Amino acid sequence: MIWKKEPAPPRPEFSEAAPLPALTPQYMREMYPDYLQLVQAQVFFRHGERTPITTRLTSNTTWDFCHHANYLHSEFMKAIGQFAPLHEGLPIPSPEHLGQKNPRYSKRTATLKSGLEYEPAQWSVRLGSAEASKPADNWTSATCALGQLTDIGLDTLQRTGSHLRALYVDRLHLIPPGLQSSARNWLYVRTTDYSRVIQSTHALLVGLYPTQNGSWPAFNADFLQKFPIHTRLHSNETLHGNFGCFNFIRHFMDARSRDARRLKWIDDVYRQTAQLSSLGATARTIMDKTQFGSNFHPIFDELMALIAHGLPLPSDLERSHLDNLGKASTHQWVGPVNTLEGQRLGFGRLLNEIVMTMTQATRPEPGRIGSQSNGDLLLAPGGISAPRADQVPQVPRLALYGCHDLTVAPLAIIMGDTDQLWHPFATMLTFELFRDDKTPAPLSNQRQQELPRPPTLDAPVPPNHYVRVRLNDRVLEPPTCQAFGKHHPRMGPSMCTLEAFLEHVSPIIATEKELAAECGEMPKSFQMED
Repeated sequence: MIWKKEPAPPRPEFSEAAPLPALTPQYMREMYPDYLQLVQAQVFFRHGERTPITTRLTSNTTWDFCHHANYLHSEFMKAIGQFAPLHEGLPIPSPEHLGQKNPRYSKRTATLKSGLEYEPAQWSVRLGSAEASKPADNWTSATCALGQLTDIGLDTLQRTGSHLRALYVDRLHLIPPGLQSSARNWLYVRTTDYSRVIQSTHALLVGLYPTQNGSWPAFNADFLQKFPIHTRLHSNETLHGNFGCFNFIRHFMDARSRDARRLKWIDDVYRQTAQLSSLGATARTIMDKTQFGSNFHPIFDELMALIAHGLPLPSDLERSHLDNLGKASTHQWVGPVNTLEGQRLGFGRLLNEIVMTMTQATRPEPGRIGSQSNGDLLLAPGGISAPRADQVPQVPRLALYGCHDLTVAPLAIIMGDTDQLWHPFATMLTFELFRDDKTPAPLSNQRQQELPRPPTLDAPVPPNHYVRVRLNDRVLEPPTCQAFGKHHPRMGPSMCTLEAFLEHVSPIIATEKELAAECGEMPKSFQMED
């Protein structure tokens, strides 16, 4: 165990984290009536608050919010065999990646021999050790690196885990209250290979299963035995857009170049930002640079990091202006996912995994998780390892996916969300699967089975199952499920029949052969911008 013997502090007044619904008796009666049996929940959560990726606008700001986070990060890097004192350079990437035109494996990144990335390695602070030299005169043991999960982010994700415990353990009894053995019999945990996401997952699990004395468990072999955490090589990762698909990338880039300042409202955001006396000149330089994804997001990201840590915005920048920068970022970064092509090429693989995990849970004897876990690697002391046959988890009652804003935003759009705001830290998108044997089905089983379904599903699904999609404290209504006979008779369009949900995603999910043909061949000369 390690320090921190108090629970996560209350949400600070300045918090920009995603809102959580209050689990009042009325809320529970309305959302979880007794005629519904919760079978499974799949939760996609964005990491907690972090420092900005770059500091071109806030170069004089001191980011001293990592007193606990620095220690936790050093312990984390030791656990996976990637610890490096601050005075040392970044570890050399694996040789097989050095010749590839892939910015994820450049000389500036630290990788394991397998190519798995934990970035950046300079967060690995051996506190209290003479080996840890100060990179700057104003460095302290609480000083954060760029893009690092902060103490505020740790607290936020611990509160998120506590909320999930209150809902899925204390009230709904979906998962057991304690751990008598490994959680892989009912829990599946997977994250992207970013340190801030893995550490956010650590914090969430601390909130979901707090220790008896309230202390934080170390991220070590014992913790990973209790909570097996899966991740993947970048080439196999589906928890972000399919950037190995050339036609998805090209579609993305076309959307960026077309939208930048050609839409009137985006041009308004550009002009008003450039006119700011506090940061307009620097902001104009950033916005005028052609970038992959968005030329507004670097500005928005840096300013959001300020207020997420209780720091003031420039005096001449209104909050509404910041929100407009966020909308412009959303439009550029996520705009391609408003098209069926963007959804299919970029996120069809992930939706297929969601569907497979969901439909396997409807079986009388679900057994072990299926082929959707192909590519999974287990975090382990010294690095990563491929899971043995006996380490493949059971089909989960609760699945937790640590991911990013550019994971939850596209999924939310696919599920019918029309909000243009950038998704806040700790955003949760949840797919809940229910069974109802008490309420007559809205359509006959034969008619339900005649609905389109993804080509990757072989067998029909059993009747009387329903799906609800929640985004933080809101419920989303997939458009397909609003039609007559395609939602729960008593819960309404907020709860799809499972068959209607499968119909909704069926145009987005392709077979491997179809996806390869639609993505096209990646040109040898192509290289994403840094």
